[in-house]
Amino acid sequence: MADGAGSGSGSALTTGRFRGLVLLFLLSGGAGLVDQVCFSKYFSYVVGATAYAASSVLAAFMTGLTLGAAFGGRLSARVKRPLVAYGVAELVVALAVCLVPLEFSLLTPLYVSVARAAQGSLATIQVARWALAMLLVVVPTTAMGATLPLVSAALASGRTGAARTLRERRLGALYAANTFGGAIGALAGAYLVLPALGLSKTLYAAAVLSAVAGAIAIFLGRSRESTLDVAASPGAEAEKEAEARATASGALSENWLLVLSFASGGLAFTVEVVTTHVLAVVIGNSAYAFGLILSAFLTCLFLGAALAPALARRLGDAALATSLALTALAIAGTLPLWDELPRLFVGLDDYLRTFESREAMRAAVAFSILVLPATMMGLTFPLILRWAAASPHVGVLVGRLTAINTVGAVFGALATGYVLLPRLGSEKSLLVVLAAFVLLAIGTAKQGGFGRNRVPVAFAATSALIAVAAPRWNLVKLTLGANVYFDWAQPMDTILSVREDVHGGVTTVTLHQNVRTLYTNGKFQGNNGWELKAQYYFAHFPSLFAPRFDDVLIIGLGTGTTAGTLATYPWKQMDLVEISPAIAEAAKNYFEKPNRHVFDDPRFHLILDDARNHLLVHPKKYDLISMELSSVWFAGAASLYSSEYYRLVRDHLAEGGVYQQWVQLHHVYRPVFATLVNTLRKEFPHVALFYGGGQGMLIASMRPLQWSERRAHELSTHEGIHATLPDGRNLDTLTEDMLLVDASLDRFLDDMAEEAGRPRETMVSTDDNLFLEYETPRGNILPWSDRELLVAKIKEYRDADAIAALRTDRDTP
Repeated sequence: MADGAGSGSGSALTTGRFRGLVLLFLLSGGAGLVDQVCFSKYFSYVVGATAYAASSVLAAFMTGLTLGAAFGGRLSARVKRPLVAYGVAELVVALAVCLVPLEFSLLTPLYVSVARAAQGSLATIQVARWALAMLLVVVPTTAMGATLPLVSAALASGRTGAARTLRERRLGALYAANTFGGAIGALAGAYLVLPALGLSKTLYAAAVLSAVAGAIAIFLGRSRESTLDVAASPGAEAEKEAEARATASGALSENWLLVLSFASGGLAFTVEVVTTHVLAVVIGNSAYAFGLILSAFLTCLFLGAALAPALARRLGDAALATSLALTALAIAGTLPLWDELPRLFVGLDDYLRTFESREAMRAAVAFSILVLPATMMGLTFPLILRWAAASPHVGVLVGRLTAINTVGAVFGALATGYVLLPRLGSEKSLLVVLAAFVLLAIGTAKQGGFGRNRVPVAFAATSALIAVAAPRWNLVKLTLGANVYFDWAQPMDTILSVREDVHGGVTTVTLHQNVRTLYTNGKFQGNNGWELKAQYYFAHFPSLFAPRFDDVLIIGLGTGTTAGTLATYPWKQMDLVEISPAIAEAAKNYFEKPNRHVFDDPRFHLILDDARNHLLVHPKKYDLISMELSSVWFAGAASLYSSEYYRLVRDHLAEGGVYQQWVQLHHVYRPVFATLVNTLRKEFPHVALFYGGGQGMLIASMRPLQWSERRAHELSTHEGIHATLPDGRNLDTLTEDMLLVDASLDRFLDDMAEEAGRPRETMVSTDDNLFLEYETPRGNILPWSDRELLVAKIKEYRDADAIAALRTDRDTP
């Protein structure tokens, strides 16, 4: 038996049909999360990968969701069949997503022209990035944002206790399902879909999911059955239950609920940004790790949403204040544990020998630290939505609350990236969030009456006391870096400097046995000890082949040793692009001797930007482009090893110009290494591989690589050059470190392709297939000894006669 058809909501939702709708919202959440990840990757190729560029993209995405929530709320009061409208929205998402790859190809020249006109103004370029992002995402994100308000109007009609109770439960279930779908999408996208399908095909797959959800929703919405199936919950019992308890927000004003909605969105995003920032130090910062962190966070929010109805039934009008206080208490209780987490990885290399087991360990660590605060945080918004379920205009109110919640999320993300993290750091930012939850809990308790809310006030006060009494983080322990290879902790006696920024993460300078070492997120970046040889060679090897010493571009600063060594050559202009201000500060203040005070050189020009975006926007050509980056497996780093990037580099080389880059030889499988090299070889007709100081280096040019013995002898007599040549060598001996060049490199790559059982032409990493981004992290399980085995294999192909033929008697190569 079913209750009456009710007012204008139209469509029927029997229990069975509602379960189908929950499944659709699960699919929709997963597809939407995958869409967001893909959009972000596409945008990083165009507007850059700096945190500021990413924040513009995020702001555009969330703006679209806000517009959709507001529009969907208004529309829900007018449409007769809200489920049909929801289905149409999903179909719009599917169609818009399918057009994204084409739209991005059209966006690039438009962005370049705008960015060139806006040079020198960060505010202008940020607005331009946001506006261009809006052009692409406004349609799909607006449609996404409209889905929950539209569906909420179809949940149940009528003002009876039974109808209201069922609406509350169903609205909470849909929100929870959508959140859990996002968690599944984040995990499946990182570990399965993106590695298997690449970027564009993943978008098409997500579009298919949205289209399927839309088609089924339209089918469900065409039925004319009654809206509420009371057979699943006997009317009298439901009425008694509804009358016996107050709602979770019954005594709260609408304005205060809007404040809470805004605050919950802002604080949730702040916590997500900060914890992701710190977890990148604790568990790693590969593309897998970021997908894992996001999935863990969303899973915990889902758990909170799933627990919200039970909390409301038990506590009534104290539930909302209690959820806020419990969140503050959970943050306070877990805050002292963060710097202990890195120890969990130490010494596990002998026990966790597979990529899968190590990723499971990372997941366990991430989930263990997030489960309490994120789960408690997940209670808040579903409890707010329960208030909307009491209204006959449920869709309108859900739209309003969702919109303001999304606006809060935008504010939280921007405030965290631009203000909190740069000025306060992670630990103090979490303390600010904790204080905000304490104030919100007390304010909500006051709104509902302190007499009925003593427990949440006590929880809030307790969390404040714990936060004050808890010890502050030990940065030595936090930055151990044991998560990289699971074998050992970084040796350090003293932390000389630590700085957080949203671009580079946590940058640390340590001192151990008089050796200063630079780390980013616990990962080694360089030192003033044994690593100097390799850093010197990064400058000397390519300079041997440079046609002129007019303009050089250096990508990646590190300790600045390579830049300082290049400064010993007679370059007229030296541009260096570095994404992280913290790394620049560390190099200038703590490695001034190895970098030979390069920051004081009038020829030296530091540019804080994403390298790919800099090349895209600036047309200047260089005689040498030198790239010394950290491991390829860092999230986003692989975009500087793709065919598209190499074509961009090629376009910025002057006649006869040379490109040099570090190439990873350690912790890399042979087919992956071969793909990395072959990608460069595909774009440059002349490529040489060097091995010096324990590191690999690739040098490429559009014309044959040649070097002048006469010029090498002359340059070797320069004081600065001679002082930085390792082991007292001269420049003319450096070709002894060349392993492969052109034909011999091709033979090696042909054999590697045959060994891998793949055509060599398919062994290429592109912006679309994302091969290196998802394959290089898997090599971190390999022992250090594999590097020497790989080098020994490469040496089998060395052609001494071909290398000797590169020498010329001309003054310039």
